[in-house]
Amino acid sequence: MKSLMRNIQIYFLLFMVFLQLSCAKTEDFKVLHELTGGIETNCYLIYGVKSKEAALIDPGGPVDTLITFIKENALDLKYIFITHGHIDHVFGIPDIKRIFPKVKMCMHEDDFNDLFTQKEWAIENYGSEFVDFLKSNPETSKFLDFDMHSLGVPDIFVEDNQTFQLGSLEIKAMHSPGHSPGGICYYTGNILFSGDVLFYRTVGRTDTQHGSTEDQINSVRTLYETFPDSTIVYPGHFQPTDIGSEKTGNERITLDKHNMQ
Repeated sequence: MKSLMRNIQIYFLLFMVFLQLSCAKTEDFKVLHELTGGIETNCYLIYGVKSKEAALIDPGGPVDTLITFIKENALDLKYIFITHGHIDHVFGIPDIKRIFPKVKMCMHEDDFNDLFTQKEWAIENYGSEFVDFLKSNPETSKFLDFDMHSLGVPDIFVEDNQTFQLGSLEIKAMHSPGHSPGGICYYTGNILFSGDVLFYRTVGRTDTQHGSTEDQINSVRTLYETFPDSTIVYPGHFQPTDIGSEKTGNERITLDKHNMQ
């Protein structure tokens, strides 16, 4: 009997150690937001509370508020995660790299290759109305003069299922083409950064360079099927949403394959 009780105590202690180790695999994190640029792109700062390691997601313009926060809180900015290579999601990167020269820029190789023909493609396919639209706003007019070569070469070409660490916080990448061929969603815990794949009650357009409606449908439905309904979605534009409500309430793509506009 004593031997049995001793074994139970040992197993209990081992179980408690296992729980502690499991809990220690990740850490609390916080997400901050700043609206950037003339097309109002959402830029997010995510950081570990204990490690103070941080990443910026889609700096589409100046992010002075987030940069100030990083400095004042002595955060270690490790990564710039790019959900896709459109100018309204990368415009602020050169300034950030000048301030934080050790930061690593991360994007999919397919979208990097498209950066250098993007402006000419848009002018050719969208016509003079596109140029007039950009010129109509001082913030968007800057896009016409932006040199994509100023971004430099990505430090990391992101692949599907690749993982990144901010302290003990693990961030995973999911290749989600459609709006662009190299679209990437990033997720951790109950949070999904969806870029321009999934918005509140709609999805990203596909009349873009190498865009694909079929890929977009597959990507959005993969998000629906992969993540719990409670998953909070932080999109590249517009307000946050959640997977559960988009499955049935999205006006463009729902989980029901017979219900799509």
